[in-house]
Amino acid sequence: MAFLNMFGKEKERPTAETADDRLALVLSYQRSDIDERKLKEFQSRLVELCNDFGYDVVGQVEVRPQSQKRNNMTVLNASIPVRIRTEAKEDDPTVKSAGLT
Repeated sequence: MAFLNMFGKEKERPTAETADDRLALVLSYQRSDIDERKLKEFQSRLVELCNDFGYDVVGQVEVRPQSQKRNNMTVLNASIPVRIRTEAKEDDPTVKSAGLT
C-alpha cells in the first residue's frame, strides 16, 4: 500500500488529525472519579471568585480533571478567560485585597 500512496491513490490522514485523535484517546483515559455535578459546581464557584475579585469572565470556563495513578490524586486544570472590570469600586475590600486599584 505504501507504493500506491506515492502516486496519490490512497491518501493518509494528515498528521495533525492523527495527533488530535491520539490526544483525545489519552485524555479519555485520564478522566477522574469526580462526578460531573461537582465539576459544574466548582466551575460556577470559580466564576463567583473572579467576580468577587473584580474580574469579568469573558469566555468559556473549562475545568479538566486529570488523574495521576502513581500519586493517587486528581489535578484540576482550569482555563478562565478574564478581563479586569473597569468600573471596580475603589472602596470594595475584595478589589483592594486583589490589588486592582
